[in-house]
Amino acid sequence: MRRRTSILPVLLLALVSGAARGGTPVESLPVQAPSALSSVADFERLLKRIDDEQRAVEVELAGIDPHIETLRKRMLARGRAYYRHVHAGLLPVGEGFDALVDHAARVERVRRALERDIADEKALLERRTELEGRILRLRAERAPLELQREAMMRAKRALEAEDERRAAFARAFESSSRPDYVAIYGADSGPRDADARLGFEAQKGRLLFPVAGRAEVRRSSKHGVSGVELFTQPGAAVRSVAAGRVVFADRYDSYALTVIVDHGDRYYSVYASLGGTELRAGDPVAAGARVGTAPTAGQGDTVYFEIRHGATPLDPGPWLGL
Repeated sequence: MRRRTSILPVLLLALVSGAARGGTPVESLPVQAPSALSSVADFERLLKRIDDEQRAVEVELAGIDPHIETLRKRMLARGRAYYRHVHAGLLPVGEGFDALVDHAARVERVRRALERDIADEKALLERRTELEGRILRLRAERAPLELQREAMMRAKRALEAEDERRAAFARAFESSSRPDYVAIYGADSGPRDADARLGFEAQKGRLLFPVAGRAEVRRSSKHGVSGVELFTQPGAAVRSVAAGRVVFADRYDSYALTVIVDHGDRYYSVYASLGGTELRAGDPVAAGARVGTAPTAGQGDTVYFEIRHGATPLDPGPWLGL
């Protein structure tokens, strides 16, 4: 008995070689140049558009493999049917001419259907490759946009923080009748022992000197108000001239690191250009308690001091007995 050789692989190969190309181009998202984006909201809108397109691409991509699997099963069934019809050869001749014509028509229909399936599979495979490439491009487009958005958000937060510092500095000189008020920004915890037995105004001319140890005093208006500059040893202790409560402890514009102490009745003492402090807003301080240190080498050479009533600066000289 002769051994029959399957011609199905040969038939499929012949059909693949003649299959038509398919597939449609991937829709391209018009992307603005990053230099044209002027706000975080612009970046958010563009990133959302990229995310929306990526989700749509991923949904389409997820549906391709099941479709390919279905096509391949159908191709296998039709390939086997095509092989059986071709293998039958001229057997229908014995049934007459009409039967032979019907047989030939069936063979042609199966061949064309199988050819369409192979073309569809090829188109789906090409589409899958195209979509995978599009996802990679979208991710590549997204990465620098995220970095620029984050940089813009950091800059925005820095500006907001600076605005808040300005507001906190201004609020520090508001009415002393708000003991529950605490400025937003502050340094680490400091001393908390305080007992104001004498009103601040009654201590005029007898306030403690702001710097421990020897210091040179110079009147100053470098901030546009009456103040004094204290030339002292680097790192020397800077102390509170009277008992009170810290309402501001942070850096502020040209004042640099600054501590403001509320002494009640809307009187405040301001210690600026400090080298360091351990206080935070809300901390009580005793008369003579350390509010910070003088600058060290490389930080500057003076401590700046003011006294204010509300937001109005007062000449510190008479208050310090100078």
